[in-house]
Amino acid sequence: MVVSIAALGTLACGPSQRGDAPTPSDDAAGLSLWQLRGRWENASGGELELGSLRGAPTLLLFFYGSCESACPALVRDLQRVEARLTAAALSRLQFVLVTIDPERDTLEKLAQYARERRLDPSRWLLLRGAPDQVRELASAAGVRYRDARTGQLSHTMRIFLLDRNGVEREHWDGLDPPVDAIVRSVTEAVERG
Repeated sequence: MVVSIAALGTLACGPSQRGDAPTPSDDAAGLSLWQLRGRWENASGGELELGSLRGAPTLLLFFYGSCESACPALVRDLQRVEARLTAAALSRLQFVLVTIDPERDTLEKLAQYARERRLDPSRWLLLRGAPDQVRELASAAGVRYRDARTGQLSHTMRIFLLDRNGVEREHWDGLDPPVDAIVRSVTEAVERG
């Protein structure tokens, strides 16, 4: 499944972009990201297949640990969402961060990233796959990334809300996404099951 990116404006690692209104899934309607095959390493230890993530709504972000601008801001935005959700909603939601830089983001670095940002391992999964797997998943989600030749990666800044089956329901592009709207959408997704 390939979701087209409407504008290259979502490709950057800079603070100038603002979050857009939620966008329902278009081309990817009904297709699950969790159907892709392959083993992924989890920073908390062990391996998993994406299909094992079925069962709970998911907030998904493609990121990389050495990003100096956009990724830390987007992770903080997800933490703001987490802080505004009820305990009941949090118990039925998962946060998944997939590194787009698996060569530099070792499991040790991802685990350190999670510790430094106080990401609760009972809710947050930081995943690392082989480069081809990462490209396949990113492409399926409509995420683009490339080496900016500065030691940083230029990438789509997008937070996804997936339903319990891994099907995209909404996404928000850019920095400073509408946290209240994301909280409402997540709450509805959790209530739907």
